[in-house]
Amino acid sequence: MSNFIFLHGLQIKTKIGVPDFERKQYQILHLDVDIQLHKNSSFDIDDIEETLDYAEIERIIVTIGDNHSYKLLESFGEEIISTIKERFTVKTIELKIAKNKIIPSTDFVGVILKR
Repeated sequence: MSNFIFLHGLQIKTKIGVPDFERKQYQILHLDVDIQLHKNSSFDIDDIEETLDYAEIERIIVTIGDNHSYKLLESFGEEIISTIKERFTVKTIELKIAKNKIIPSTDFVGVILKR
């Protein structure tokens, strides 16, 4: 049995992109994160100390977006995953990051990282 927490549909503003013009203005990124918890028993106990706080995960992502500028979504995603794994004991993290309207014929482009 596996237990996950997730945040889907998180939107943050950050400066990211390979071309200089992309990093000169804020863009909205769309993120979904699924985190497999290391302890299955945390769902049996009604105690926030035994699981991950959704708000803390959101704060980590927003803080990284506010304080760093990346060219690649991949690098941004790696920073998010490594920070979460440094702060919490988790089994796996799957992170989906999408940017919209970068290629005119698409709604979104993005990456999915699983660690």
